[in-house]
Amino acid sequence: MPSIHVDIAQADDLDDLVRLETGLFTEDAGEHDALVDIRWPERHAREDFIRLLSNESALVLVARYDDKVAGHLVGYLGAPAPTRFDRRTAEIRSLYVDESVRSSGVGQMLVRDFEAWARDRAAAAVSVTAYTANGSARAFYEKLGFTEQSVVLRSVL
Repeated sequence: MPSIHVDIAQADDLDDLVRLETGLFTEDAGEHDALVDIRWPERHAREDFIRLLSNESALVLVARYDDKVAGHLVGYLGAPAPTRFDRRTAEIRSLYVDESVRSSGVGQMLVRDFEAWARDRAAAAVSVTAYTANGSARAFYEKLGFTEQSVVLRSVL
């Protein structure tokens, strides 16, 4: 039986974080959004993760599957908003799990740990954005209790 555990990412995880973010950009945006620079992680992800690891309003998680980093989640905590009764919300910026371990519970554990972190910081809700055409991502989040709230419409010029 494989072991799965989630940890807060550390500097030692940078290579894996860049690898996973590159996979996300290539697989998700590369297929669903021609306006995204899928090579961005190669040039900027390392510095971005270094900044995020020291940001108190951000959380970077890694999931280890049999002690190998097989997934990551990056999320943020928003400031209290007066238009939302001074309540905070949290947002999942990115989530990616190696294809070889999908459907093993890795993604669910990452989301649940992020939700717990957000709840401990008085967030009222967690949101995530998924491409309309990415049916598997939408089904994954719906299975975890996320519901569609709004739709973004775009005209490419």
